Amino acid sequence: MKGNCLIFGGGGFIGSHICDELIRMGYDVTVFDKQNFSKINIFHLKDKIRVIEGDFNNAIDLKRALEGIDYVFHLVSSTLPATSNENPVYDAETNLVSTLRLLGELKGSQKKKIIFISSGGTVYGIPKEIPIPESHTRNPLCSYGIIKKTIEDYLYMYNYLYGLDYVVLRLSNPYGERQNPLYSQGVIPVFLRKILVGEEIHIWGDGSVKRDYIYIKDAVSVIAKSVEYSGNSRIFNLGYGEGYTLNEIIKIMETETGKVPVVKYEAGRKLDVPVNVLDITLAKKTFGWKPKVTFAEGIKRTHTYIKDITFL
Repeated sequence: MKGNCLIFGGGGFIGSHICDELIRMGYDVTVFDKQNFSKINIFHLKDKIRVIEGDFNNAIDLKRALEGIDYVFHLVSSTLPATSNENPVYDAETNLVSTLRLLGELKGSQKKKIIFISSGGTVYGIPKEIPIPESHTRNPLCSYGIIKKTIEDYLYMYNYLYGLDYVVLRLSNPYGERQNPLYSQGVIPVFLRKILVGEEIHIWGDGSVKRDYIYIKDAVSVIAKSVEYSGNSRIFNLGYGEGYTLNEIIKIMETETGKVPVVKYEAGRKLDVPVNVLDITLAKKTFGWKPKVTFAEGIKRTHTYIKDITFL
């Protein structure tokens, strides 16, 4: 095997796909997730991975999980962008402080590398240019984005002071198989399920908000490859590089499903920036990569997945 990878939050939507790709690349994989977490996303890997259940906020659990590990993937977040402002103290206590504990464990081990999944959709705030390059100023409008930004800054500090190797991937809006359509986050699966069962779709604002959506398998091909990256750049935007409004998405879904969506428009929210589309030039050049799955094809695949599961 090439090395031992630990994925904090590996039982979730993104983490399970990273597991698939790392195993394909020849790495040993350990998943760390909360006590009694659902194993549905990694059930197909039960004989190929090691699973640890624990508390990301517990220093003893962190130390135990890191034994023998070469590469660490940090996907854990206890909050969502839309609701993080309701309790920023909780956001800081559960996400920032726990991450500092993790960095403290890693700083003395030169062999370890951390790959942090940041947020391309929230760290920049209201963009001054589109598409948004990695050099753009970071002015997040929600606590979720502020915590992601702060962790990025601490990674820089730990690298400068202690030599901790790291890569930051500013992910846009991933979607695809295994994303739970009953969660409050994830426009693509949530909208598709509501259309299929005839539920009303609630949209904040007039539907003109534009976002960058990337199919999950395209995203994890870069996330997994980052363990082998050793260049000078450390921060990469990771998205599709094109934007779609909510109204455009609903039209595509209507065509895909053959059903007319029921949509209710509500007052816009101040935390929703009008447009967010990432410049992915650096990731393309560095990793010899580009998204392979078109947005329409990605919606088709997600639609097929949702029809085949028991959420409906």
